[in-house]
Amino acid sequence: MWLIALRKLYEAEVAESTAVIDTFLQNSVGVADHDNFMKTIKSQFDKRVHAKHAISEIDEITKNAKKEK
Repeated sequence: MWLIALRKLYEAEVAESTAVIDTFLQNSVGVADHDNFMKTIKSQFDKRVHAKHAISEIDEITKNAKKEK
């Protein structure tokens, strides 16, 4: 049950970071702080990659737990 909740948190992080990246790339005029454009994109990209990796690890743990039953 806890892993399901944790997975959902990471899914939300993926969705959030994807939305921020899309906004920056499609509508950069609406971005207030142009000086930190690359820093923000990198930060959101790193967050997205980490969350996707965490999801795959949770899936692996869940899959292995089911095999052991």
